[in-house]
Amino acid sequence: MSAFALAAFAVWALLDAPASANKSAPEYSLSVLEGADTQPEDSIEHVSASVSENAEVSVSLTHNGLVVAQDTGKGYAGFSQAPQVGDVLTFASQGFTTAVTYDGLPSLEPTVCAGSANFSGQRTNGYTIEGGYYTVVPHPKYFARRNGGLAQVQVLTGSSFGGAFLTPLVSGDTVYAVESLTSPLAGGATFTYSSENDRPVGGCPPPPPPPPPPPPLALAGAFAKFTRTSIAKLLHSGWSTHVTINQPGKIVEGLYQHSGVLPAFAATSKQKRPRKEPKALLLARGTATAKAAGTVTVTIHLTSAGRRLLKHAHSAKVVLVTTLTASSGAKLALGRHVLTLHR
Repeated sequence: MSAFALAAFAVWALLDAPASANKSAPEYSLSVLEGADTQPEDSIEHVSASVSENAEVSVSLTHNGLVVAQDTGKGYAGFSQAPQVGDVLTFASQGFTTAVTYDGLPSLEPTVCAGSANFSGQRTNGYTIEGGYYTVVPHPKYFARRNGGLAQVQVLTGSSFGGAFLTPLVSGDTVYAVESLTSPLAGGATFTYSSENDRPVGGCPPPPPPPPPPPPLALAGAFAKFTRTSIAKLLHSGWSTHVTINQPGKIVEGLYQHSGVLPAFAATSKQKRPRKEPKALLLARGTATAKAAGTVTVTIHLTSAGRRLLKHAHSAKVVLVTTLTASSGAKLALGRHVLTLHR
């Protein structure tokens, strides 16, 4: 049962005389018109109740437990006041009484706008949906609806509906959506509740901003394979290590003499040495570029100073410093390797 459920009803019967074969069962209806058109100074909000027979019908609007509007008439009753969400509308005629709690539906999405042919919004689950647009034409005594068009409802899913107009909406039009539900009553009678929501066609909302970029992947790496070398091999062809990196980036390795102050990261080029603070001598250097995450081979070659030092040495204590640099600029120094090279 939907949110606009019939709260209470009374079953009636004519017990004193048989029903006439020519007399049809009564049709009761309760309608709400809410919103505004392009002439907001002339309110279109209205509540109406009717019965197919020329019988007395009444309708009332209850807000916060108090009746704030009501009317009674022959075949028709109504007043120019729309309910708020949570208000109760009470219908009565010929012993039949029902109450409807207004939920503010249907509603139209902001994308139902000028330049768009979209027709979508929210409805009360289980209700049928119709809609369209019209132009209000001023007249000395009244306002008339002209040049309208109907929406093509294509999707009804749960509390949502969707569809399209044959042509895009334009500013100056008024767009509307109507939901309705007909409930059978005893003796073949029916009760139809309908609710209409109108609003002027406005500009389309700006597109949502793109989602923020994902945070950069934390730089990580390690030696996939670490093999020792000798002074002779280093002098002849250099020294190759295998380093794994988890993203595109650059690997720089520096081999330093084990004396003096070591740098935080491997040197990318020959560095000047301050006189006051002796630095460790850079003996060899190598770089490699990783185009993607994976394992790369880094081959280091002796500097001229390193070649002079090791050319006649029988052993040398050295430190290998390896630095990873991501495309984002992030840096990571791997664990240093201290080893003694032999001829």
